Amino acid sequence: MYVANSTGGLMLQTMLYLANHTSRAAVNTLIDLPPAPKSDINEVKCYGVYGCFPINGPWTSGTRSINVHPQKPAEIEPHFTLYTRRALDEPKYIDLNDPDSVQGLGINGRGKIYFLVHGYLESGDMQWMLEMGKTLLHHEPEGECAVILIDWGGGSSPPYVQAVANIRLVGSITAHVVHMLYEELGLPNLNNVHLIGHSLGAHLSGYAGYHLQQDFGLKLGRISGLDPAAPLFTDTDTIVRLDRSDAHFVDIVHTDANPLMKGGLGIYQRIGHVDFYPNGGFDNPGCDKKLQDVMKNHRKATLFSTVQEFLGCNHIRSYQYFTESIESKCPFMGISCDSFDSFKEIKCSSCHEPGRLCMRMGFHSHADYKHLVARNQIKPHSHSTPPVLYLMTGERKPFCRLHYKITVRVSSHEESAHHGGEIGTLSIRLHDAHSKKTTERMKFSPKPMYFEPGFEYTSLVPGKDLRDPGYATVFWEYQTNFLNPLTWRILSSPRIYLEYILIESLESDETYLKLCPLRESAILSGTENVLHTRYCKDKD
Repeated sequence: MYVANSTGGLMLQTMLYLANHTSRAAVNTLIDLPPAPKSDINEVKCYGVYGCFPINGPWTSGTRSINVHPQKPAEIEPHFTLYTRRALDEPKYIDLNDPDSVQGLGINGRGKIYFLVHGYLESGDMQWMLEMGKTLLHHEPEGECAVILIDWGGGSSPPYVQAVANIRLVGSITAHVVHMLYEELGLPNLNNVHLIGHSLGAHLSGYAGYHLQQDFGLKLGRISGLDPAAPLFTDTDTIVRLDRSDAHFVDIVHTDANPLMKGGLGIYQRIGHVDFYPNGGFDNPGCDKKLQDVMKNHRKATLFSTVQEFLGCNHIRSYQYFTESIESKCPFMGISCDSFDSFKEIKCSSCHEPGRLCMRMGFHSHADYKHLVARNQIKPHSHSTPPVLYLMTGERKPFCRLHYKITVRVSSHEESAHHGGEIGTLSIRLHDAHSKKTTERMKFSPKPMYFEPGFEYTSLVPGKDLRDPGYATVFWEYQTNFLNPLTWRILSSPRIYLEYILIESLESDETYLKLCPLRESAILSGTENVLHTRYCKDKD
């Protein structure tokens, strides 16, 4: 059970939720909160047309000590709120008991229908859901898209084990809502229906896909699982969690896949037709900030939302990345590799390498997947392992970055050889040839490293997308240690001599840039040093 693994983030978020939603007296007795009411493991509860819910077999196998049934529909009281671009400020509610009203909701049966699903401790009015919904509506042509927010907030409150049980029922109810739209709108199939679920909402989406197949013989077009929850779902039977059989296409974005012992809330398992692991699936850039820094940036937010941002930063990155991917011109390109370490070591060097798979993470992954299937690079019905893709991101919005393979050659000319090697940190900023756009300072290595004359060094560095990079400014940060006389530079400024820098993009075979310092002059510490393509020509 997840409590036994001490997932501090989940526990503290639960406590903060209760602090925001209960009286001070109740908060004082937090430690004595009663657990979810247990049920007989052999008992089966049925809720009319929504089906029956056993809790034996795979539902309680291994370490999954859940032994509770879903609450009644009237207690959870899920809501399905419809937004269309033509009536963005006038949402409508879908009523399962009134099928005739579907025709008047303004849903285009030939267009896309998106369902957005929140997770534990949340409800349907979460800002991220509204932002993603509006972005989807803006992206699709007017009148050809509908967004439905699933609010199961009545069942997402603590204890966590009860919320886990409740999503089984809400998944079945969601299947009935989708089937009602299918019937009343005369849909030919569900290929244009796309469920996007975060955390517990990802598994809820899987249950909806399962019930649509079992109860109605229909299969969803797509489910996007945004960091599907790990506690009580890791290493379980496929019927218990989201898996690739729940829709024609299931894509997963893993952002908090640390082990439970380390506070990770997201599942690490490969469970989709394609699984993306940005930054290796955990420890995303920008998520190592101190609480006081987060509070400074969220002064108008509630204590709960601020601390949730702090504790769950990696967990919420999944929907932040997905929302940005919808309209971003930057591709969020994932590249197949056997591990993130191999990816960082540039062992999976280019999208144009034979056998290498490249797909955009997020909204556009399905289009890329179909393209690769059409080219026979992916065989979806074979028994081969589904692709796993890695990428890097930035630490703040916009998060998307390109992947630059940067090769640095330290000059071996007489002055460089006489000066000898240096230990320090090299940073590079690319400048567009025809505008004032630049990348951020891209660190060649996270830690200081030794640069020796006559040697070449290569690194994979994430950076902003520049259409036509023309030159670069290079920064050399020298590491002085007062206790080590070998690092002292008294008579001369700390420096490094570079012969050239090569810039290549993993996403494109067209971005290739060779930059040189003017007359192979020294790169001095503490100054902005310009390297240009024409300086290489001057040297030649």
